[in-house]
Amino acid sequence: MAWWLQIILAVVLVVLGALLVPLLLQLRRTAVAMEHLAVSAREDLGQIAADVHHLRARADELADLLSDTLELPASLGRICASAARTVEGFLGRRGPGWLGALLTGLRFALNLVRRRREGAPSKEATE
Repeated sequence: MAWWLQIILAVVLVVLGALLVPLLLQLRRTAVAMEHLAVSAREDLGQIAADVHHLRARADELADLLSDTLELPASLGRICASAARTVEGFLGRRGPGWLGALLTGLRFALNLVRRRREGAPSKEATE
């Protein structure tokens, strides 16, 4: 091999070595930073999961409260609608469905009274 080819090869190897060392050092710093990020993210995700669980429990409480609050007006509305259909059917303005409407209204009324006596079942009772 010619002496000038050996010099060029030596210069190329020195340049590659000089460029490769900073690259490897930067990769090491990046790996350390990624490890710190993973540890921080693990801690943050634990807190986020706890917050989401708390919010879900609070939303369940609010939904139960809303359901209890609106149960009586909704049932009374159904009973009144059934009574109106019954009267309308009884007066002959509607077909023979007045008996079904009357029975539907009575069923809503009985369910409302029965639920009020028994109380609402808890969602957490199965645990």
